[in-house]
Amino acid sequence: MMEYQEGWIALFFLISCHLEEPSVPYGIDWEEKESAELLQMVQMGMKEIRRRGLHLSGPSSEVRITRAYRVFIGRKEVKLRPMAKSVLLLFLRHPEGIPLKDLADYQSELTAFYRRVSRSSDPGEMEARIARMLDLFNNEINVNIARVNRAVAALVDDASYYRIDGAAGHPKRIRLDRKRVIWEVERMDPS
Repeated sequence: MMEYQEGWIALFFLISCHLEEPSVPYGIDWEEKESAELLQMVQMGMKEIRRRGLHLSGPSSEVRITRAYRVFIGRKEVKLRPMAKSVLLLFLRHPEGIPLKDLADYQSELTAFYRRVSRSSDPGEMEARIARMLDLFNNEINVNIARVNRAVAALVDDASYYRIDGAAGHPKRIRLDRKRVIWEVERMDPS
């Protein structure tokens, strides 16, 4: 339903931006055009709205983190490996974003998340994985951010609100308003 509403808004936007006469935009006689051509116009309008950075609506779903640290966008679970899930949870906890060069400052919090979601019981192995994640000369953080973003994109149409994003040298963050994030777990101490 939302997609149809956005389509009509996009069509109206496209027409109103280029109307010469109200009844004949672009010299089009609407009665002679087929539905496929109208659909193409709607798609062009939606593409133009996205190109201009306009948003017709906010994110469609809330994010919910269960007591078992399962992450849901709406009713769909975000399936991730333990380290990628730990990265997602860390970024959801910090709406201000995290500069990757400062990731080591978040080691205790990342470790706490990883302990809760990992299937490993070997503390040495867990510490080694966290150390690789925090190593700035290693690409591990970028690999896990990419995993999070792919998983999110597979679940929702407009993943831009839910993905971990940010320009090089600036904090990476998830744009979603934290009022739309529901933590069913109690506030976690990073110890």
